[in-house]
Order: sequence, then C-alpha cells, then structure tokens
Amino acid sequence: MLVVGLVASTAAAMAPGEGDDVGCLPDNPSFEIGPGLEGNPVSGWTVSGNGGLGAGLVSHGTRAAWLFGPFDGTANSSRLRCLAVCFPGWRHRLSIDVGHRSDDPLVGSARAFFTIRWRANTGVVIAEQSVVLLNALDATDRMHTIEAELGSAPGGTASMEIELSFRQTAAQETGRAWFDAFRLDRVNPAVNQWGDFGAGRLDFAGRTWRVKNTFQGPGPNQFSDAAANARVLSDGTLLLGIDQVGGGWRCAEVVVEDVLGYGRYRFVTRGRVDRLDPNIVFGLFLWEYVACYASDVMWWNPPSEFDIEFSRWGDPNAWPGQFVAQPFDWPGNLSRFDIPDVPEAIRITSEFDWTPNAMICRAWIGDAPEPTRGTLLHEWIYTGPHLPRPGDARIHLNLWLKDGSPPQDGQPASVIVEDFMFTPIDPPVSVCPADLTDNGVVDGGDLGLLLGDWGQGAGSPADLDGNGLVDGGDLGLMLGAWGVCPKG
Repeated sequence: MLVVGLVASTAAAMAPGEGDDVGCLPDNPSFEIGPGLEGNPVSGWTVSGNGGLGAGLVSHGTRAAWLFGPFDGTANSSRLRCLAVCFPGWRHRLSIDVGHRSDDPLVGSARAFFTIRWRANTGVVIAEQSVVLLNALDATDRMHTIEAELGSAPGGTASMEIELSFRQTAAQETGRAWFDAFRLDRVNPAVNQWGDFGAGRLDFAGRTWRVKNTFQGPGPNQFSDAAANARVLSDGTLLLGIDQVGGGWRCAEVVVEDVLGYGRYRFVTRGRVDRLDPNIVFGLFLWEYVACYASDVMWWNPPSEFDIEFSRWGDPNAWPGQFVAQPFDWPGNLSRFDIPDVPEAIRITSEFDWTPNAMICRAWIGDAPEPTRGTLLHEWIYTGPHLPRPGDARIHLNLWLKDGSPPQDGQPASVIVEDFMFTPIDPPVSVCPADLTDNGVVDGGDLGLLLGDWGQGAGSPADLDGNGLVDGGDLGLMLGAWGVCPKG
C-alpha cells in the first residue's frame, strides 16, 4: 500500500544534530556505516527515539537501519533524518526497501513513513510530502521495494529535510521497521550520465560504448576520442592508448551504454600490464555520475565505484594489480597483488561478481574459463561498507596518467581488451538452500559450515550451485541469500 500526501507547513526545523550539516547528497544511503558523529548509531543521519543498525532484515550489504517505538506514552515517532541541498523546482524519485519480521511485526496502527520537508534558508519548513512505506498488513520476513515520484520543491527552498520514521499512536504499538537501499534520485534537473562523452561510439563485445572526450578526472587528463586513443581493431578487440600530440598527453576512456546491475563482470586483456610505465593506470571499473562530488560526502562512495586497476602508482617497485572499493583509503577497501614476469602474463582475465552482499574478485593468467592453481593471481571477497548500490553504475574502461603526470619513460602506451562478458545473477530460489543450519535464517552459522567445507567436492550441502566444488560461486549464492529465509 502506498499513499502520498502534500501538506503545507510553517513549523520550525528540528533540534540541531548531525543531520543538520547540509550536504549535496543524502548520506550513507544503504546504512552500512556507523556509529556516526555525536554518538548517532547511523553515520550521516540524526537519530531520535529508538533507531540503529542491524542484520535482521537486509536487502543490500550486511546491515540495514531499524526504527521502533519511541514508547513515550504519546502519539510520536522515532526518526532517522538528514539534510541535503535543494532548490526551487527540483524533483526527486524515491526508492527504498522496507520490511518487518514475523518475530517483531508492526501491529495495529503502527506505520513506517518517508517524509521530505522543503526548508527555507532560515530552516523554516515551507511544505512537506509523506509516503507510507509499511503497515501491519504487509507481508513479513521480506523486503518490499517502494518507489514514488515526489513533487517539486516550492519557491524559497534552500534545502530538503529527509526523514524515515516509525509512527506510533498513544496505544504504543510494537514492531520494528527495517530500511535499506535508500535512493533519492534527482529527476529534474536530471543528472547527466554522459556529460564527459562526445558523439563517438564503438561497438565492442556485443555492446555499444561511448568515448570520453574532455579534460577531466581522473588525473585530471585530456581524454580523447581519436582513433589513436580508442578504437576497435579488425579482430574485434578494443585498443586503449595514451599518446602525445602537440606537447600534451592524451588518454582514453569508454563506458558501456547499458546499466547491467548485479552479475559477473569478466574482462580479458592483452598486453603486459605489469610493464606499464609507473605513472600509467589501466582501470576496469563501475562508476555512476552523481549530482555533485563534494569532498565532504565522498566518505560513503556516492558514485558506487569499484575498480580493477593495473598500475604501480608512480612507484616502480609496487605491485601492479589491485581490487578496490572507494574510498580506497578506508580500512579494508583495497587488496593488491603481484603479476609474475612470465611470457604468459601477456593475457590476463580479471573479474568481479557483484552481488547484493559482496564483491567476489579473481584474476588469473590466460583466458581460460576458470583459473588453475598455477594461473590464479589473486582472489578477494569484499563485504565492506562501500559495496556499490543498484542504480546507474556502468562499466568504464580507461587508460590514464596518475596526477596527469607524463610517463616516466616519456613513451606512448596502449593495452588491448580482448573481451568483456557479463552474466546476470540468477534470483535465489525460495526454498533457501543456503540455510545449511535449517534455522530459517542465512547467517554466520551457515557461513561457517560453508567455509569448513571449502574445496570439498560433490555431496557437500554447501555446494549450492551444484558444480561439484565448494568455492566462490557458492559463497556468492549464500551472501546473496543473507538474512531471513522467505516463506513458502
């Protein structure tokens, strides 16, 4: 059930808190990071009443936000709140996953709401709009995706107050509402996903790619759509190059037009990426263009960036490969690996499985469908707080210069991408095979059993994909099913 209402108001702003630091984007939208400043249990949000983070009902990552109560004897609300920049005429689209569990359901008149309040530069609320997200009649033990188009910000708007709430009448209804995968996308004016790209397009690996043509980051560098920088060769492979024209250096970047979402992203590259000049970076990565890139919001990775990168980052002695979630300097967000100096290293396959709960990464020498013990370079499973979120993140491929500095050897360079393959994730089956302990929840107990059987063959209950081996594919299925098992 979804109800939308618009209400005029002249109420003053709420008491100051962490959420009163107005940012250009809503902070921490998947609620992975906490505790926040000022003792708040959800970083980037002001919490009033009873609220926090947990793993009881999750659709993305490993944690979701929850609210209940506040049990103060009156009709009142527990709230999560933050502020973001907004101007008159701006419109937004809401998308959020919300649910409640059968062991602590909403009862009676309890409701979960989303509310947006448009505020003047004095903090006074000009108008507001609310959307009912959850009530006692909604099915339990699963997340419901709620989407709504919101109205235009009225004249005089300087910011928008964003609130998630659990509303309780004087009857003091019980229940706990869970919130995850929150998005508030600006649809007017829309965020331009193609502003850095010219008219150039390439057909590669069965998909259409746009070519960057601007002076822009990373670096910054001059990115060019000239054939010397990006073109498809006669054998169907993609060449990316760095060259020098008129005393300046030009770099390359392409982006696939399709938004592909969760699945396996595999790249086969040709060229000794371990021998690239130390100032050159070869990137294969997810990225979404967002409304702004202010430094004070980058701590939660607004562009949903995740990278496979080959570079020595200016240090000739550094390892040349890495998997990284942004921001790269957040503890646990980066895993580096070496590449042996052997002729076979001219061809490397690298991939990540993007699931709702993890990035499962591998790299190996050669183009075989699977690595062997002798060809595997590195594998890494990322379950940290900066897991990319569903939205407009697309695959980009680029070859660029660190800090815009020329190559240390002064020479042009190129790499070839032989193939790009995408395999979507199959939806988890409702019988919940990942619940190895049979307790109705996929949790740490099941993970422990799977890791205990790691490498075992057919016959292990942890061989969830039925390929005869307990490996990363089974781990991805388990993480994708994490949380309370569906009914049925």
